Amino acid sequence: MKQHRLFIIALVALKLSFVDAFAQGFKGGVTLGVAATQVDGDTYGGFDKAGPILGFWVERDLVANWFWRANFRFIQKGSFAKIKDSDMTDFYRMKLNYFELPFTFGYQFVNGFSAIAGTSVGYLTKATEENSLGTFPDSDASSFRKFEIAALAGMEYNYSENWRFGLMLSYSIIPIRPYNDNISYRMDTGQRNRVIEFLVVYRFQ
Repeated sequence: MKQHRLFIIALVALKLSFVDAFAQGFKGGVTLGVAATQVDGDTYGGFDKAGPILGFWVERDLVANWFWRANFRFIQKGSFAKIKDSDMTDFYRMKLNYFELPFTFGYQFVNGFSAIAGTSVGYLTKATEENSLGTFPDSDASSFRKFEIAALAGMEYNYSENWRFGLMLSYSIIPIRPYNDNISYRMDTGQRNRVIEFLVVYRFQ
């Protein structure tokens, strides 16, 4: 509960900062996108799970072509796999719903492209796992950490004054869930989100 209150306080502070930012002439807008995701350490490979991305942002120019951006968004991460053997076909699906606060810095090149990098703090609101037999027990979902810290990096193309298209990569800095019995493999101490983001960014007039 304490972590939940801290995240709510952070959201309120961010909302107030957005209002203040627009009052000071900052740029702002909304972001829509699709996340292709997988979870390292779940024994399955491939970016086979698709999830929505929806949020809003503000940014401000710094020196030369540098700028910074603050976001608030919803993103669904997780993994999906089809499991085939000689007797049956099964599946595994993990859904992780996060509200995230990414903070990034960017550099805009003269050709319209921008390089962006930063970090994100996410709060896990819901976690589910399922296969053909049904939903996994709540004890499995409760083993996920409520907070995720991730690194972000990618590129954007400024199509016009109002529209941008982006490709971002993100990866969990700390594990989102430890392995069973807290087993570790050298530096590998648990499962981590690996995400490719395809984004459409709209700037308000």
